[in-house]
Amino acid sequence: MSENTRLPMCPENLHEGMRLGPIHYVVTPEQAHAFSQAVGAVSAEFGADARNPAAIVPPTMRLQDYALLIAAHFKGGTGGVHAKHWCEFHEPMRVGQAVKSEGKITAAYRKRGKFYFTLEYESRDAATDELLVRQAITSVLLNDKGEMR
Repeated sequence: MSENTRLPMCPENLHEGMRLGPIHYVVTPEQAHAFSQAVGAVSAEFGADARNPAAIVPPTMRLQDYALLIAAHFKGGTGGVHAKHWCEFHEPMRVGQAVKSEGKITAAYRKRGKFYFTLEYESRDAATDELLVRQAITSVLLNDKGEMR
């Protein structure tokens, strides 16, 4: 979605069944290196260089694709607070790999005075459609003051 067509991030615009994505990206050596350094993943398997140009990336690197899916569809808002997150790793992602992620809002509800939503999503190899990661995140939406709605 373009900036002009993205919806405001608020409870009224999040509903069960809403599809998000697809988004496409290529896993770059710079991303893999920066993430590995940030989390202390120093295994030689994660080092993309001339000897290993298609190195695997740390499995947790793509756990934040939900943020890309949300940002491509919604604007504004201050984010959410993780309530829970689950993931299934099927195949490793590699440096240089083209990836496609898409998902669906599977729940949107109020509980204890707060607004929750669950986004289930998958990341696949963009060329072969091989499943790489399947995930779901449940978040509590924050209001413009950073308070839980």
